[in-house]
Amino acid sequence: MLESLLFFFAAGVACELAAINRNGRKNIKQQAELIQLLKELKERKIKKTTGHRRSSFSI
Repeated sequence: MLESLLFFFAAGVACELAAINRNGRKNIKQQAELIQLLKELKERKIKKTTGHRRSSFSI
């Protein structure tokens, strides 16, 4: 009986670790997407301001 209880406990721990791993990968993927979007926004801003004279007035 103790062995079966330990088996189910170990199975539960394994499932929890797998869920944590999936969530960690999801967060990393979201962070990578956000970084990519910020890089694209920066590139657009650089392209937009390149060749244009900057005014002394800024918002």
